[in-house]
Amino acid sequence: MNTEIFIPMFYMVLLTFTVSLIGTIVRFKNVLIDKNHSGSEMMKFSLPSSATEITKQADRNLTNLFEFPILFYAISIVLYVTGKVDSHFVLLAYWFVGLRVAHSFYHIFINGFIGDTPLRALFWLPSLLILIWMWIRFILLI
Repeated sequence: MNTEIFIPMFYMVLLTFTVSLIGTIVRFKNVLIDKNHSGSEMMKFSLPSSATEITKQADRNLTNLFEFPILFYAISIVLYVTGKVDSHFVLLAYWFVGLRVAHSFYHIFINGFIGDTPLRALFWLPSLLILIWMWIRFILLI
């Protein structure tokens, strides 16, 4: 049971690689096909303001995947090391990853708003609550 926590972690890593690949593909498309920007311009850390919206969204989403999902990796490793992995934690991990996949897809390809509120928050907030619950539940079990 302990190692089952690594499967959702693997999917999270796969999501990160996928978003990185999408970002790379759209950057190359901007340079090689659309010829809107030079290669050196599109490979800078800070994208030009004239970059396509999908390029900006993929870049922002990749940054998001290195923010609070790091706490998901941490709790997963802590659960494994302490031997506290159970089916409930594994289920929560799968829900977290599923919501992050939905968030990434929505953020990159749709990214709609109601007023100033991004609709992707409907995926982000539940994933945050799941992560918080995983940490609280772990603390209660030790």
